[in-house]
Amino acid sequence: MAGGTVHVVCAVSDSTLELRPLDGSSDLLCFSHDDIKCMLDECKASIEYGYFSNAEAARRALAGSSLVSRMGAAEKAQIFRKKLFVDCYLEAEKDGEVTRSNDSCVAFLPELEKRVEAKILENIRLGQDGTELGKLLSMKHPGRTALMAWVREWQKTHDPMCLAKKSRFNGANAKRLSSQVENVLQTAIKTYLHPNRVNVRHVADEANRAIRELNKSLVLNDQIPVREVSERTVYRRIEGLDQFETCAAREGAAKAKNKFGPYGQGLEIEAPLQRIEMDEWQIDLLAYLEGAGVDVSDPKFDELRTGRFWMCVAIDAATRVILAIKVARTPNVEAALATLWLAMRNKSEISRQLGCKKAWSQHGHIFNVVVDNGSSFVNPDFKAALSDLGIGYEVLPAGVPKLRSRIERVFRTLGTMLMPFLTGRTFGNTQERGDYPADQYVLHTADSIVELMVRFVVDAYHHRPHRGLEYATPADAWDRLMGLYGYSPAKSPHALRHFLGIPLQRQLGRHGVLVCGIAYTSRDLAAFFQRRGAQQIDLRMDPEDMGCLSVWFDDAWHTIPAGLQNARGVSLAVWEATIRDLRRSNKAAARLHIEIVDAALERIKQIDDHQRAWRQIGPLTVSAKDIRRAEHESFFGLSFGTVPGEAVEENPSVGTASLTGALSETAASKEHADEGEPSVSDASDQPSLSVDPQPEWRFSDEDEQG
Repeated sequence: MAGGTVHVVCAVSDSTLELRPLDGSSDLLCFSHDDIKCMLDECKASIEYGYFSNAEAARRALAGSSLVSRMGAAEKAQIFRKKLFVDCYLEAEKDGEVTRSNDSCVAFLPELEKRVEAKILENIRLGQDGTELGKLLSMKHPGRTALMAWVREWQKTHDPMCLAKKSRFNGANAKRLSSQVENVLQTAIKTYLHPNRVNVRHVADEANRAIRELNKSLVLNDQIPVREVSERTVYRRIEGLDQFETCAAREGAAKAKNKFGPYGQGLEIEAPLQRIEMDEWQIDLLAYLEGAGVDVSDPKFDELRTGRFWMCVAIDAATRVILAIKVARTPNVEAALATLWLAMRNKSEISRQLGCKKAWSQHGHIFNVVVDNGSSFVNPDFKAALSDLGIGYEVLPAGVPKLRSRIERVFRTLGTMLMPFLTGRTFGNTQERGDYPADQYVLHTADSIVELMVRFVVDAYHHRPHRGLEYATPADAWDRLMGLYGYSPAKSPHALRHFLGIPLQRQLGRHGVLVCGIAYTSRDLAAFFQRRGAQQIDLRMDPEDMGCLSVWFDDAWHTIPAGLQNARGVSLAVWEATIRDLRRSNKAAARLHIEIVDAALERIKQIDDHQRAWRQIGPLTVSAKDIRRAEHESFFGLSFGTVPGEAVEENPSVGTASLTGALSETAASKEHADEGEPSVSDASDQPSLSVDPQPEWRFSDEDEQG
């Protein structure tokens, strides 16, 4: 994909790759393999896996750019309810319990309903959203016609999107107005676009007056009169108008420019990554929980002072390479998504910072994920992320470990090869533990467990002969199979952030969106604000890189850069520590120049490397709640760049930006912390937007700018 254009691979040689754009905009393009790799590494090129497959083509034809993860909880629950009916029916059909004849299917429906209800109750017991799933139990069960339609649709594409309500895409459920009423309504709305600033209620009254006149003529011609429209219908039509043009017509072009002008700164597994098995394991080791973010200073937490951590692991079935591990206090979907994200990222820097001798470089695009019925893996959010990333998904029955033998064997390997060297181990069961006083030998924390696990995996497990690989090491098997089958690069960091980042909601304003004191904006976002005005929009954030945000608008994810240039590559923890340090050392300052921020960032980055590597594996998973807390406590009143509503310094020093009043306890105000629509300053004071990054190669056919 290049700038929204699909290119087809025409020919491949040992040294070159020929591409042809489908839109016929140019002739054949020839690139060397090194050039292609360079473009992939720089996010200027991306690969859309299975773009021409029947399933992907059917999905684009049906849903366009719609994503399962963007649906509401109720709609996702409906989709996966239909999927349960389809799965149970196909399983019964395979076992010969039912056929597709009318009599056989109708007779089997009561038994099918019982099986589906049992699975829904099991999912509720496993900790899923009981509110939405509970509603499914009271819903009317499908008849044979509906069930067969679901089965046929699923067998065509095997894509959950095919089970979504078709009215989502064609508006069949919308209240329809006749062409006569629509014409009357559009004529009445023109009176709203007038300097007299007519009220919406008056527009509705005018429309209904015209409809009553229309009904008189219809009655005279022996035709059925039409219904009058509600005020809400008129309001929805007005909401769909271009906000900039509406404001210009009602309040003048100058007011529109000032209000909407942009503000900001600029199973026979042969190939690696073919099948990935994921599971969770409670580590056989008692540890102190302080390192897991649990405050145990209060006496009421004495019983929680020590405990056992859980570890989520992803292993490549073909090479036995462990692609990711994530330590968590309890099993949860956030840890599962973080493990999936880590598996597709290069972890060499993590292993280096944690003192490993070898590099943990194994990563790439995952083609299929196999899990059990754990609550983290059957969660709709986990399924939706896999669906939108184009990753296959299989749930194997619980209690049959041989179906996921590789991941189960890894946990046994950890228990037999690593745990015997650690003090405070709990053993597999009480019989094995005997009289060993594990609770008296507690000395490990989350920090030490992370370092032990990473060092064992990278330096010991990956370079130890494995019987399942004919006594080759997992690292050697990875290198050999990569040379044989080639490397499948993971989706771009932007695409991974779109679907796996921390979900947030922020108010869109002239400054763009403000997160942790940093304004994020781009020309596309500013243009959207001009059209739609201030509103709450959805974001996705990577806590390890504050340089970009994923913002959802125009029915697609967009990558929006930070206004603070030094934010690229800076983690949330580093940024928070920087601001705390500057607030302590500059309490009396009313204005702080960017050189001080740069120096503080460099100083903290130098001492943060080890902790940054540990955080990506450790249990301190940053959540949306943590970000809200940090914004209230650390970034209160902070807004990088010119604060909305303040006069701009006339002659700033060359090359210097400032944090106006942001780091002064006396200057910070509640107005600056809010993310509502900022007060409007003179249009001439608006700094121009920085030039957007070059259009990136990406993984979807959505109209997205990098």
